[in-house]
Amino acid sequence: MKWSLYVGKPAGIKVFIHWTFILLVIWLSWMHLQQGHGLFEIITGLFFLALLFACVTLHEFGHALAARRYGIGTQDINLLPIGGVARLERMPEDPKQELVVAAAGPVVNVAIAVVLFLLILLTGQGQMDISHHVTGSNFLSDLLAINIILVVFNLIPAFPMDGGRMLRALLAFRMKRTKATRIAASVGQLLAIGFILFGLFYNPFLLFIGIFVFLGAGAESRQVSMAESIKRVTARDVMTSSFQSISLSATIAKAASIMLGSRSSELAVTNGDQFVGIVSYRSVIQALQESKSEQPIIDLIQEDIKTLEPNLLLADVIDVLRLENQTLYPVIENGKLKGIITNSNMNKILLDKQATPQIRD
Repeated sequence: MKWSLYVGKPAGIKVFIHWTFILLVIWLSWMHLQQGHGLFEIITGLFFLALLFACVTLHEFGHALAARRYGIGTQDINLLPIGGVARLERMPEDPKQELVVAAAGPVVNVAIAVVLFLLILLTGQGQMDISHHVTGSNFLSDLLAINIILVVFNLIPAFPMDGGRMLRALLAFRMKRTKATRIAASVGQLLAIGFILFGLFYNPFLLFIGIFVFLGAGAESRQVSMAESIKRVTARDVMTSSFQSISLSATIAKAASIMLGSRSSELAVTNGDQFVGIVSYRSVIQALQESKSEQPIIDLIQEDIKTLEPNLLLADVIDVLRLENQTLYPVIENGKLKGIITNSNMNKILLDKQATPQIRD
């Protein structure tokens, strides 16, 4: 993942740490120095930070492993200074499944808090200072406090927190998912306005949380509305039927001429009406530099590319485009090239769908 450090693949899920963590480490070390602390205190503080984000990572694995139970994979888990993000391939639409996946993260933190509480009792640390003054000076009680905070924060019934998804899932037992999303998003935005107003007068941090929640709730509502609008759309409906292709017998010079005229970075190659593969602009330019302009393009054809079926649902097309590294996707039926889908025309289609007003329930 760009700008992130790969740290491992536990349970088959890639974990990354974002580069901005360096800034967090520098800031924390500077704060210790400002308070006159020595090397031991700095190392202790950084160790506590590592334990804190270990709890955050386990929270995200809770979501990922719960989703795996329903056949939903996780692209990766990325750790940021403000928390973690598990990028699931999709959220389950079944309300029961979504409720389980959304609740799994906070449940992990509850389990960690219980274990820490038992350890505190076993070690005889009866005087626990579980407050907002988390310093890392008492690892067990401070980690317990952090996990309690994580549970409470994530259970706020507002997107993009887990509580917002849990509220949507509970509402979806009695109504359509789009309507449940609108109600959950509205609840979240009302709470966000409260955070913003309170933050303006008392705590700037709540102002930041309010803005974050307000934007997240709106984004979730738009995303679900767009997903609903494309639910029955297929690749056939969005493919481009008027496109430039080239015959298998054509020369490299001919391919270059067509690419320059159409400003295409890739061309579909056909043999009659049968699809053969694609040639890329880069391979054509390299061949021209090697004085192969009159040679046939057959040596430049890429055959191992991802193709799409005409009846593939648009939601699945979007998943393919997100996971594959192509700019042109041929739509093939019985070996024949019916049309193409490109990243650029797909982006335009999604923008148009997003801008289309939705009929409310």
